[in-house]
Amino acid sequence: MEKDSFKLLNIILVESSFKRAVNIDFSNKNLKNNIDIDIKNSINENILGVTVILKFNTIIDKEIIISSEIKMAGNFEFSKNTNIPLEDFGNINAPAIIFPFVREHLSNTSMKAGIQPILLPPINFVDLAKKKKITTRNS
Repeated sequence: MEKDSFKLLNIILVESSFKRAVNIDFSNKNLKNNIDIDIKNSINENILGVTVILKFNTIIDKEIIISSEIKMAGNFEFSKNTNIPLEDFGNINAPAIIFPFVREHLSNTSMKAGIQPILLPPINFVDLAKKKKITTRNS
């Protein structure tokens, strides 16, 4: 492994759930999508484990008609002399690497559920890290 670097070892689907109502009126103007993202980090020797947890739901008139929770994890090997602080990489860079896999999973799952693909917007993980005090813990 090169000095001053992070190496992606894997990205895995840890958990996935998807639920939808049988009849959905997508023309309803009161339709609202909600997205919540949590990031959990752990360190074991020179491996940083990062889990991105997405909670998504669609509500019409206070009724949840679609709900999904997806957990994807990535493991990153790092050298001791990295230029990027470990906490920054774990809260910003790593989730930005993992998130496209979460987006793709939700999009494909929604199509398999017989609805238009759910296309999540890109996420600014710098802003998300500032809003949520994400912490890194040692294993």
